[in-house]
Parts: sequence; structure tokens; C-alpha cells
Amino acid sequence: MAFTLLNDLRAGRCSNTAEVRLLRLWEARNINKGGELMSLDMLLIDENSTVVHGTVSALLQLRFRQRMMEGSVYTLSGLDVTRSSPKYWLSDAPVAIRFNDGTEFEKLAMTSRTIPTEHFRFRPYDQILGLANTGRQLPDIMGELSAIRSTITDRIPGAQRIMLNLRLGSDTTVCVSIFDSLALAFHSKLDVYGREPRIVVVTAVNPKLVSGKLYLNGTSATTFTCYYPRRLPSGGTDQSGSSSKVVHAQKIEPMTVSELNQFIFTADPQIIEFLCTAKVTEIQLDEGWCYIGCSTCSKKLIREETSFTCVPCNETNAVAKLKYRVIFSVSDDTGAAAFLGFDEEVASLTHVLASDAAHIVGIGTNAQVDIYLPRSLANLVGSTYTFQLRLKDFNFGPNHRSFTISRIFPARDLAPKQTFSVSGLEDGGEDTDQSIPQSVATGLDVRAGIVNNGADQLTEADGARMAHEAVASGEDAGEATARKKARVE
Repeated sequence: MAFTLLNDLRAGRCSNTAEVRLLRLWEARNINKGGELMSLDMLLIDENSTVVHGTVSALLQLRFRQRMMEGSVYTLSGLDVTRSSPKYWLSDAPVAIRFNDGTEFEKLAMTSRTIPTEHFRFRPYDQILGLANTGRQLPDIMGELSAIRSTITDRIPGAQRIMLNLRLGSDTTVCVSIFDSLALAFHSKLDVYGREPRIVVVTAVNPKLVSGKLYLNGTSATTFTCYYPRRLPSGGTDQSGSSSKVVHAQKIEPMTVSELNQFIFTADPQIIEFLCTAKVTEIQLDEGWCYIGCSTCSKKLIREETSFTCVPCNETNAVAKLKYRVIFSVSDDTGAAAFLGFDEEVASLTHVLASDAAHIVGIGTNAQVDIYLPRSLANLVGSTYTFQLRLKDFNFGPNHRSFTISRIFPARDLAPKQTFSVSGLEDGGEDTDQSIPQSVATGLDVRAGIVNNGADQLTEADGARMAHEAVASGEDAGEATARKKARVE
């Protein structure tokens, strides 16, 4: 039987048959509609190492889902071939495929063709940096694992997160952030193997440049492959060529307000996170509740005579967008403090964007912002929340005034749970030494795309979660225009 190659597909209905391997399979969900399933997405590869993105609509997915298994080989016919979307490319092919009512997708018990079992699209650091904030493609990366941070053991509601520091070169390290079910899956993988990986391959990451820093956020299409040190016959572990050391992914400990205030005076400067449950007693307005920020990187804009300038983005005619910068006066039974919340955290709490709560009138040096405290912020006064606080070196200085908020949750008692520690696990279990993938794609000129926005909708939310860390690293002053106060005596 003659088979067509994926590279020969042209836009339109295709009745020819192709023999392909199912590389990856994932669900594309709409997070704006409660995680509603939009489609079942996949990457298919043929004997010529051509990779094409495929989609099965939510209405048809039950018909095909049961027979789909990553790594298996199938015959595929009766499909719709479309031009690739220009957003969030996952392959090099100029076309994508969609399953329809007449599509046949049959699993083969064996094949005489040599079809790669994996395919990666690695990019060097400078090219990944060039892709940041463009939404053009979702590259793959491979790096040496140097540190892990995890919030999974907190037992608090809301999104879970794992952050991996991967060393791409002798002087280049990037932070990969994964959330929710993907974070839980990676956590479970580490727990099962019982020892730290040396090399981690991460696929389909969305590069985001925030305040001049590069963050790589996981998407619905992201997968992980871990390469572990080879066990030696003597019982030791081969550590040649590796200097990685995984940092304990410890539980974030709760503290009272008094303990926080004491900690910054007695401890050495460091980067650390704590949880603190406290009541909002006032919105401080001496520095306002918002600022005019860059719509791309969120940093405060410089006012020129007839425009705004963003220094991190090197943009002299930047698009302005109102951003939250709110200082909360809080207290518990032990004391009082000031917690600083930025745009993403405050918006998630109020369910109102700063740009909707007030408007920028004018441009440049003539720009003005509403001076009144929005009702959405005033209504927070008197409520109790659990704040996740991120302390940095400047918090331990003599000019310390506030603690930066990284997440906010409804107040609740936090049940203690055993700390998850990666590097503390004993070196045991099977040797899972894998070979480097058969097929690796390099370069930057990529045209294949995603048919729907499943990955886009997830990754945009993920990128927003990281914005507070970069914004918090600078001490942006808000627009000092607000003067109306709300108090609880």
C-alpha cells in the first residue's frame, strides 16, 4: 500500500493515507470558561521526521480518544488539511490537520517503516529571548537542573506552581514555571524516581520577558523528560560533568505579623517566602493605588512631553496601561504591617482590572488618573486573607517599609503536611538512563502553528502569574494622586 508523506499534504480535504506516529497528546481547554474542553490536540510524525499539529474537536474527541496512545503508529486518512495558524507554532510544517466525521485513524500492531519516537525543536538562549512576548512559537529547551521551588505541599487553594532553574550554558540559567495539573504531574514523577535528574527536557514553553527578565511558562502542550545519572556497578552514581545541586523544594511556612517583623531584623538578607493570615485594616493612599505601566512589561513608564517611554522595552512610544500598586495595612493579634500588592494579585482578588477601575486621561506629562479609591478596593477593608509574601534582600535594609505579596488566598487554617524535598530523597529505584532523542530540529524559521488557541489561553494566564515577581523586584512608585481613605478602626 502506498502512503503519502506529511510534507506532501496540501490545504483541503485529503483522502490519501499516511502512516504516522503519535508523538504527544494533550487537551486544549478554555480557562475562561471553567476549563471547558475545546479540542484534543496532538503532534504526529512520519518516516521523514516531518511533524504536523493535529486537532480533534470536542464533539469528535470521544470517537477517537480511546484508541490514541502516545508512541503508537497509526494509519491516517480522510482528514482536513489547513494552513497553520501564525500563533504559537509547535512544528515546522506549513500545514495542520483536523479530524472530521470521515477521518480514519487506525492503530498498527507493527510497521516496516522507521519512524522517530521523539522530535524536539531546541532553540539557543538568544533565539528564545527574541521570541519572548511575540506569541509566534513554543520552543523546546534542554538544560541541567540546578534548583527547584514548589508550592504543592502548602495545602492552600488556588493554582499550584513549580519553578525549575535550568542551566543552558556556563553563564545562562532560565526559570521554567509550570502550574496546576502539570506541576502535580512533575512532582509525582520526581517522587516516583526518588532521586534528582541531571538533565531536563521541557517542550512547548511560552517565553515571556517581564521587566527585562526571561521567564519560560509551561503550556497545555508542555511535556517533561528527565535524564538521570547512570548508576555505577559499585553502587555509586556517575556525577562526571555535572555540578547541579537541587535545592530543597520546601513547604512555605506560616508566620504571624509579629514574627515577620522580627525576622527581617534578626535574619541575614535572603530570598524567602512565608504565609501570613491577616486582616486588611486600611488601603494606604499616600503613594496612590495604581501607576501608569507598560502594557508589555508592566514597568512604570517615564512621562515625556507627548508620549510615554519604557526603558526595559527600549520603547519611546510605549502603550500605557493602568496597573495596580496597592499598599495594604494589615494586622493580626500579634501586630501590624504593610503588605504591597501588584497588578495580578490585586486584580485576582477584586476581579476588576486597574484599567477598568480608573482611566488614564491625557498623555505624557499631562496624563492624569482618577484620584478616588475604587469601590472594589474599598470593599477589601475589613476582610481577612492568607497572604503569600516574598522577601528579598531589600526587605532587610533600614528603609524597609512593606512585604511584597506574591499570592492571596481566602483565610483558612493551614494543615501541616510533610515537606517535599527533592535532594533529600535517597538515590534508589530503577536506572532510567535514556538516550538522547532520535530527531532534533534546530533553527528559527518555523511556520507550523496551532489550529486553536488552547495553548494560548493557558499560557497567557501563566505569564500573568509571573509578572508580579518581576514588577516587585523594582520599587515602582505609584501615581501619587489618590487621597480618599478607607479605614476599619
